[in-house]
Amino acid sequence: MDEDLDSLREKSARASTVYDDLEGEEQDSSGGFLSRYSPGQRLILALLLLLDVVALACIVLAITGNLSFV
Repeated sequence: MDEDLDSLREKSARASTVYDDLEGEEQDSSGGFLSRYSPGQRLILALLLLLDVVALACIVLAITGNLSFV
């Protein structure tokens, strides 16, 4: 009887380690997707986003005729 219980414990332990390996690392969701990036990378992303917004604003102003090159 004890041998049966020991074998079940071993199988359960092996199964749980396999299951834990399949799960991978748990990610902390408190910081959002930007928490994966370093502060320098976040700065570059912010600057690129600002550049996109400025470029789109210039395109819209040029199409509507409100942007004039002197």
